[in-house]
Amino acid sequence: MLVNDIVDRAVTLRNMHKNALVDRARFRSIMNGGADGIRALLGTSLEMMDESLLPAPNLLMSGLDRLAQKLGRVPNLRVDLTNPRDSERSKRKKEKLERIITSFDSMQNLKGQLPQVARWLPGYGFAVFIITTKQDADGNTYPCAELRDPYDCYPGYYGANQMPEELVTVRKVPVNELVTLYPELKAYYDDPEANKSKESIKAYTTYAYQDYEDGSWENSNDSGGNIIEYMNLEGTYIVHIGSGKIVDFVPNPLKSGPAFVVAKRYSFDQLQGQFDQTIGLMAAMAKINIMSVIAMEDAVFTETNVVGEIESGQYRKGRFAVNYLTPGSQVVKPVNNLPYQLFEQVGRIERHLRVVAGYPVQDDAISPNSFVTGRGLEELQSGVSLMVREYQSVLSKALEEVDYKRLELDELLFNKTRKPLSGYIRGAAFSENYTPGTDINKNYKTTRVYGTMAGFDEPQKIITGLQLLQAGIIDRQTMQEEMDGLQDLTKINDRITKERAERVLFESLLARSQQGDSQAISAISEIYRNPNKIDDILESFFAEEAQQQQQQQVAQAQQGAIPGQGPTNIQDVFAQIAAGQSGWLY
Repeated sequence: MLVNDIVDRAVTLRNMHKNALVDRARFRSIMNGGADGIRALLGTSLEMMDESLLPAPNLLMSGLDRLAQKLGRVPNLRVDLTNPRDSERSKRKKEKLERIITSFDSMQNLKGQLPQVARWLPGYGFAVFIITTKQDADGNTYPCAELRDPYDCYPGYYGANQMPEELVTVRKVPVNELVTLYPELKAYYDDPEANKSKESIKAYTTYAYQDYEDGSWENSNDSGGNIIEYMNLEGTYIVHIGSGKIVDFVPNPLKSGPAFVVAKRYSFDQLQGQFDQTIGLMAAMAKINIMSVIAMEDAVFTETNVVGEIESGQYRKGRFAVNYLTPGSQVVKPVNNLPYQLFEQVGRIERHLRVVAGYPVQDDAISPNSFVTGRGLEELQSGVSLMVREYQSVLSKALEEVDYKRLELDELLFNKTRKPLSGYIRGAAFSENYTPGTDINKNYKTTRVYGTMAGFDEPQKIITGLQLLQAGIIDRQTMQEEMDGLQDLTKINDRITKERAERVLFESLLARSQQGDSQAISAISEIYRNPNKIDDILESFFAEEAQQQQQQQVAQAQQGAIPGQGPTNIQDVFAQIAAGQSGWLY
């Protein structure tokens, strides 16, 4: 493709999003706040108000943050291999694939990216991942899904599968980075006017870059040179606007489609953010709040109207002030006529805004007075839960596409390369090597699943989890995986098992001491003196007892007696404890 062809496609795709660009710019300004946010919301600023201070809550920002906090966690990963010939071998292969993908997630900091995605997806209506590569500190190269600011992204037609086949991104890259990546641009930045081309003039004219002077999420300081990235099935074309040159072309090796993934919010027939229809309501609420503030100031500091003439010619104020008026004169304070309905209207607008935005008051820790029962709260949350579930389906599908393309890219580019991988999976650390051609072997499909309690706050997770655990619907480890903040589940469960075994052994030891067993009494006394050595004392006591039982069994066997059924060593003791069969100790 030529420069003109790329620019034409970029202009075409940008024009497809012409209507959405206004909403993007307005929403972005409101989210960022300040004077620009007020102008975006109200259209103009009020002379009597400080432009940096909006006397109204930014419910759009708080609503988006609350929703993102429910969405912004990494869903659980599952790999299901088709037609496994050896179940045990298939299980090991599946588990290794899961570790490979988990390592990819850690490399690109997916855990830190998803909270940002969870704000862009409802806010702008979509989010974009670019499939590329990244090197670690040791020079090993891995596939990576690079997050892009959707503000300057223009996807093509989504089609029936809701995944476009072309994408334009507009970026402002710092000059030092551009010159490092593309040394041929040094001549342009040494003398821009002498090295400007006709294509650059056309690009500037058609793209109207004055809309992008605020920079972006990736480069917020608004410095550098503008580039266009056009991506399709063939690859990625990079055009430098100033010089009008194609500075790079990266072929696309993927057979599954272009090297990007777009997560798109479900809407009717146009790309829309969740809060696009609420901006007018927030503007109305802000205007009423501003008018209320002005009216209250006027009510507190009312003027004084003198009807008639003052003999002294000057009206005196303050304590002990006396004004002499001509007969028939009077001093009048206007009565505050601020209607109460004005304040009621603010509440009505807020309720409408929350309904349209799907933002319940309980998300702000405000009790809904009309729903005082648990059933009422459940009904209020049901709509939000459905909305969260829908976003989760969008994100999980997008991440499955990301997994597919990363695995495919890794196998195609580094088929026989042996590489290290490390990370944490289900709370347990791992560190090993893998070879893409052998360990991936065209198995690209994954399943991303949000847990049963995804989107719940922590108290809800605990209550619901305990109910599900008691009902036998989930197991303990599943509940642990749903809890935030639990690290290294293997170590946690080992400690739980150890504590249970310790409790059973101690109770058995206590029962023996109460029956007059002198050795048990001695062991209890030792634990009293050295409580920090309880593990060693218990192990020593029951190991000695197991040895005695073993000697008894040998003696009985020599005498022709039937061997006993008790365990013969300390390992058997702990095995029976783990199985819940500890009655022999009594």
